[in-house]
Amino acid sequence: MHEGHKHLLRTALKLGEWVGIGITTDRLLGEKTDPDRIQNFDERKKSVLEFVKKEGRSERCTMFAVDTKEGGAESMKGLEALIVSDEITVVANAFEINEKRAQNRLPRFHIVVVPRVRTEDGAPLSSSRIRRGESFDRKKLVY
Repeated sequence: MHEGHKHLLRTALKLGEWVGIGITTDRLLGEKTDPDRIQNFDERKKSVLEFVKKEGRSERCTMFAVDTKEGGAESMKGLEALIVSDEITVVANAFEINEKRAQNRLPRFHIVVVPRVRTEDGAPLSSSRIRRGESFDRKKLVY
């Protein structure tokens, strides 16, 4: 889990009374580049749990597997907001999910767009860059 993920989670933890954290399944991540270099579901879930415990917020969180781009949000009751990064496909998916919620006669949620953490070169910090071998230890991160 990189600093961009942590920034997104910190934002959700600040805004939400109760936070549901979706963790993408191995099957869904198999479509990514270099899938063999991605931590498996259990490792990623453990990293998220350790992070929210360190933040002192684990009692306010629940984690669930995300096996589709909707992640179950199209039918989740009590969902008030979806916290997403500013990646255009992610924002577009959030709007599509809201449409599906309306079709399912569920209230639409607020979409909270969080700007991605960027490196000093202006490019977003990403798992893909890390998998390609880029190191961010000595680069300045911009929030």
